[in-house]
Amino acid sequence: MIKRLFCLAILGQAFSVHAQEADIVGSWNQPAPGLSLGGVAALFGFIEDAIERADGPPVVDFLGIPLNEEALSRALAYDSALLGVPEHVCMRHPSQYSYWGPAQLRIAAQLDYNLDAISYTIGGTFRRADRTIWLDGRDHPSEYAPHTWAGFTTGHWENGTLITTTTHLKWGWIRRNGVPSSDQATVTTYYQRNGDVLTITWFVDDPHYLTDTYIKSVDFIVTPRGISTASFTVEAADTGSDVFSQCLNRAEIFRPELHYVPHYLPGENPFIGEWAEEIGVPVEATLGGAETAYPEYKEQLQE
Repeated sequence: MIKRLFCLAILGQAFSVHAQEADIVGSWNQPAPGLSLGGVAALFGFIEDAIERADGPPVVDFLGIPLNEEALSRALAYDSALLGVPEHVCMRHPSQYSYWGPAQLRIAAQLDYNLDAISYTIGGTFRRADRTIWLDGRDHPSEYAPHTWAGFTTGHWENGTLITTTTHLKWGWIRRNGVPSSDQATVTTYYQRNGDVLTITWFVDDPHYLTDTYIKSVDFIVTPRGISTASFTVEAADTGSDVFSQCLNRAEIFRPELHYVPHYLPGENPFIGEWAEEIGVPVEATLGGAETAYPEYKEQLQE
């Protein structure tokens, strides 16, 4: 009887540990392809962040983003034609932003001999800044270690939620309209599965550009795809023309000036006020700041 009770206690502990880990392994897609696809998003029953996941957000729309003065200056200098310069054509969407942009996630787990997950790999974001989430308790590397678009990520499970911390990021952006993020940023991410919906919430702390934590969340829906067998008569999928993985760094826009970098000088951005007029708010609101993220700001606008 004692042996049986001991075995049941051990099994109970094992089940309680694994019960906390809601399986996130598999294929995940956006619940809405985006408004640019002619209303296809309606097939999924709702549209979420369709602009971000397709064509991109309006320019000079920084409402709700806790920018400091330096970040605002750099954001207003941004010209989207920069993405047509060879050095920028193949840039990956960094971990500060990638889940909010176009993405079809493929999540796999690496197991040890006890079948416990020691890491997850997540691919499928735009230009494939694939990230590895280490679960084995390792430390983050030295601050002098290489920085990448994906960064270095560790994580742990807590009450059914996978919580991760990402450091060692390259400079990038937190919104696809020029809002910058420095290589000093840290991203804390929460992964929560509820049935066929995976909710990812991330918190960006950047001492160089942000005066407060920037918070975003997004949903993905499960998309069972199965496993296909290898074929030796065709090339592997990753060597095709897939926009998510392949890119040729070429000049997409002809320019008479060699090495010209598209930009706006201070005070010359022609789009300041355009989005503010469209949504009916003062121009100052679209220039961001920590106060624009709080409900009380609505009362300030009314005044």
